[in-house]
Amino acid sequence: MNVTPGHALVELTAQHDALRGMMDRCEQLADELDAGGCEPAQLTREIARLRRAFDTHNTFEELLLRPVLTEVDPFAGPRLERMVEDHVAEHREMRARLGSDQTSVMRDVIETLRAHLEAEERYLLSSRVLRDDAP
Repeated sequence: MNVTPGHALVELTAQHDALRGMMDRCEQLADELDAGGCEPAQLTREIARLRRAFDTHNTFEELLLRPVLTEVDPFAGPRLERMVEDHVAEHREMRARLGSDQTSVMRDVIETLRAHLEAEERYLLSSRVLRDDAP
């Protein structure tokens, strides 16, 4: 994938913002469902939308992850591979848990996803890591 660091930073930030909006909507619908104010199908559709967006985000991010981390620390070797594997495993676990039909599980995974996105932004999505040479 031939994406400049600046473009990657802009794109991943936009994806994170979109995911947060979808998570907010899922939580709103879960509140409504728990209060008897909406049908389960509404929440199911929104969760499916979140899962698709999360999949798209992960595909893009995972293509960039190894090159970005190699750029930051070209001598990381096996440590870098472990970091990538762990990060990808977190993505897979969250996606699987988004399939639950229990609002309490959905709320928990959304909380985990929010923390995951914040950690990515703190450690990976910054102009210090993705040196801004584009947009």
